[in-house]
Amino acid sequence: MKKSLLIGTTFLLSSFAFSAAVLPTAQADIVSTADVVAEQQSGWNRAQLVEQLHRDEVREQLVRYGVNPDDAVARVAAMTDAEVMELTAHLDELPAGAGISVSTTVILVAVIIWLVFFR
Repeated sequence: MKKSLLIGTTFLLSSFAFSAAVLPTAQADIVSTADVVAEQQSGWNRAQLVEQLHRDEVREQLVRYGVNPDDAVARVAAMTDAEVMELTAHLDELPAGAGISVSTTVILVAVIIWLVFFR
């Protein structure tokens, strides 16, 4: 009886000791408000660009320029946050109701695609 109790206790204690070596440790870091806001802003800007690319007028212009609209959407999805922020930095300052015209959108997208694929 004492031998089985000793073996059981040894097994239990060794499993507790080795479980800490097997389990990954959690790591946390402080995230600043500016980082969170920038990430959310980038997501909103990316959604704004994709929304513009899904408009019929923009898709027609892209086809006229020989650009597949689905490739343009995929390229916007593949852009880094910095590229999205740079591209959409001044969109709200444009005239005509703080929006972007179709021709401006097409030109911006065509330039981006040209820079990425043909440069």
